[in-house]
Amino acid sequence: MNDAAVDPSRRSRREARVANSVAIGGDSPIPADIGGTAAERPESRVVGRASSTPRRGAGFAGTWKPLAAALGALVVALAVGSLASIAFDGDSGRSIGGLAAALILGATGLALTARTRFAGFFSLRALDVLWALVLGVILPFLTGVFAPDLGFPALAALSPRWLLLGVAAPFVVVLGLMFFAIFFVYPAAESFAATRLTPVWSRVAAAAASTLAFAVVPAVFSPTVSGMPRAFLIGLGLAASVFVALSRRPWGPLLAGLIFTAVWVAMSAAGYLLA
Repeated sequence: MNDAAVDPSRRSRREARVANSVAIGGDSPIPADIGGTAAERPESRVVGRASSTPRRGAGFAGTWKPLAAALGALVVALAVGSLASIAFDGDSGRSIGGLAAALILGATGLALTARTRFAGFFSLRALDVLWALVLGVILPFLTGVFAPDLGFPALAALSPRWLLLGVAAPFVVVLGLMFFAIFFVYPAAESFAATRLTPVWSRVAAAAASTLAFAVVPAVFSPTVSGMPRAFLIGLGLAASVFVALSRRPWGPLLAGLIFTAVWVAMSAAGYLLA
């Protein structure tokens, strides 16, 4: 008996929902109370499409902004490193300057890499580890061909100074450059280039950018005392950039750089002992 009084209000509410959905979605929806699943309703389809769209880090990734930040970090790092070189004369000054510059760049890379990485960038494969072991051992001997002065022995005596500049500093420099060039500059450059180039050429451009970013500090400060000659570090940066361009993952290059540096330190100690 009361159905006749209730039905008009129900129809009014249903019609209001239909009108509202049409205004938002543009299609005639299927109300849930007269049949139709949630997947069939246009508003569900709209939400599904929106949720599958990747977000770009609040307008940071995929733009020129990360590359501008990298350039700014390089300018600051070179300025601080130059001041450190002036404060300490000679090869030790250049070593300390390169160390300071690498620390600034590494901190920048660690701070910003999470905002520029692409999907799957931080994954790890067993093949990456295998290639890292092979390249880490072979690369010092390959790049040594282009080094006119290998710097053996690293210093005149085994001392705390040698442990700082000949052992600790090479690892810090390599880690700083890896976190900056490979973890930060490469994905930033690839995501930016992908908006203008094909996927293959995007990787080529990103590898060139990360190689350049890796090579700036050794080219300016030439840390022949605190670690490797210029050719060693530039060769490592080139190999690491090609590695990350092929795998699109940074852990292999990082491991290869650590092994590379460990081989250098062992060669440096052997050069002192055999001198």
